[in-house]
Amino acid sequence: MSSTDAPRTYVLVHGSWGGGWVWSRLRPLLEAAGHEVHTPTLPGLGERAGDPRGAEIGLSAHLDDLLGYLEREGLERVTLVGHSYGGMVISGVAGHAPERVAALVYLDAFAPEPGQSCFDLVPWLPDVFAELAEGGGGMARPLDPAAMGVDDPGDAEWVRARATPMPVRTHSEPLPGPARPEGLPAMFVRCLRFPAFAETADRFRALGLPVAELDSHHFAQVSRPAELAELLLAGVPARTETTA
Repeated sequence: MSSTDAPRTYVLVHGSWGGGWVWSRLRPLLEAAGHEVHTPTLPGLGERAGDPRGAEIGLSAHLDDLLGYLEREGLERVTLVGHSYGGMVISGVAGHAPERVAALVYLDAFAPEPGQSCFDLVPWLPDVFAELAEGGGGMARPLDPAAMGVDDPGDAEWVRARATPMPVRTHSEPLPGPARPEGLPAMFVRCLRFPAFAETADRFRALGLPVAELDSHHFAQVSRPAELAELLLAGVPARTETTA
């Protein structure tokens, strides 16, 4: 795919403590190029933080919600972009409804196999969530943006002011059912100033899947929206031969 193709539909899926707001600097750039863009907020977060299920919300609830969103909006052949935890959700959507997905973009994101949770993929993450747990431990207060490499004070405050607590179950619950089908176009975008997903990028390379790099902290859509838009508008490159 390239920026000269027919208009595409992007569905941008935020990560932990986030919401649709996190894409507000990127979305207009994609729309200005003539593409349709959706930025849903997952249950229990952002403007949906009052969801009565609270700490009972897990990965499967987020997966069901996004699948329902695609169905309600009549969206097909979408480019799913998942940031951080959002990679868990787009993997599940691709596994359960591959007919609705044209390509996947993992933006510094988890890329699980079936039965894996965020806590399985990043062994030190449970300790972080334990430190952030509120009350009975079912909700984790937002991680300081500085811990994710956000060194610009303005960017850090912008993220900090909008972040909401995250149900811990979203990270402890394994991915239910299938994940990304073999052959579905996918790429990884690594943010070089945040090391947590370096091994995931290496795994994509070993599988012959394309990897792009941005000189950014974990929130490239906040600090480098123009560069990220350029990558997305270029489309997901074809699979390369593995060197393994």
